Amino acid sequence: MDSRSRSRQRHERIDIITAWSRSGVLAERPRLPIEEQFAERVTRMGSRFFVPLPPAYSDDLRYNTQVSFLLEALDALPRRPDIAFDSVWKVLERTAVATYLPAPQVNRRPNVMDALKILSADPRMSGPVTEALLANVPSQTCGYLFKRLITREPEESSREVHRRLSSGYGAGDPLPAEIDTFRTLVEGQYAAPDADTARRGAFLLRRALAGENLDIDGTRVALSPPARLRVLLCGILYTARNERYHGESFSPFYSSAASIRTYTHPHYLFLAAYALVHLAWAHGNAPYAPTPAAVHDNTALNLHEARTLYARHWTA
Repeated sequence: MDSRSRSRQRHERIDIITAWSRSGVLAERPRLPIEEQFAERVTRMGSRFFVPLPPAYSDDLRYNTQVSFLLEALDALPRRPDIAFDSVWKVLERTAVATYLPAPQVNRRPNVMDALKILSADPRMSGPVTEALLANVPSQTCGYLFKRLITREPEESSREVHRRLSSGYGAGDPLPAEIDTFRTLVEGQYAAPDADTARRGAFLLRRALAGENLDIDGTRVALSPPARLRVLLCGILYTARNERYHGESFSPFYSSAASIRTYTHPHYLFLAAYALVHLAWAHGNAPYAPTPAAVHDNTALNLHEARTLYARHWTA
């Protein structure tokens, strides 16, 4: 996008708020060009966009609190999958804490990250649902991970990603060493890339997340299912959540660089968080829990809906 277009969109963002300063915010604002393009695409493709799992009835207070945030997420669709992700993340975080938070250790206070790491190491979480998610990571998300993990940008966020993935939840956690070995190999080949090399590096990460056995500069390496889930949970989802929560990243659809491809990343974040919430419930033995088979069928359906909607933009 040229400087004139960027300048025009900056004015549009300001003008929207200026108009509301006179009338109040009840009047619906005009859509930005990318929002119009996206709405037209959803209509033209006849997309259902997302199909939720039917929830069970229960009087459990914690469950109903979580359902309220799922409803909040669905209310944001299809227009704002980024906000839908924010809402579902709250449910995933609370589910992980309630199910996996370890007992306090000497000189170490357990936290949400410990719970997420233990969740990723649970062998029940490595199966058809997570394999479907990891086999369908969009290019935009792989590029996002490549910047944080390999080229270390932006610096502060990248430093936190490395810290999370390089530390375990306690003694005996083998995943940090496995992930560090893989990251070091990739960095050795792609640490200072030009644009084309960065694309190839992001594609390599996609193959690694899908579980392929890779040859990186003569070394054969494949990430185990728990390591791949750890990267998804703690390297991608948690990082995106933090950047949004702390206002470190541009709200995606108000950017002058936004395109249809921009939607694929937050859409995937939402899909992954939603599927992992229900998979954790499925293994929690609560009376309201869905079956793992139902979670897998729903995940496969929604990945198909997404890939059909975005077509080449998902993998371009």
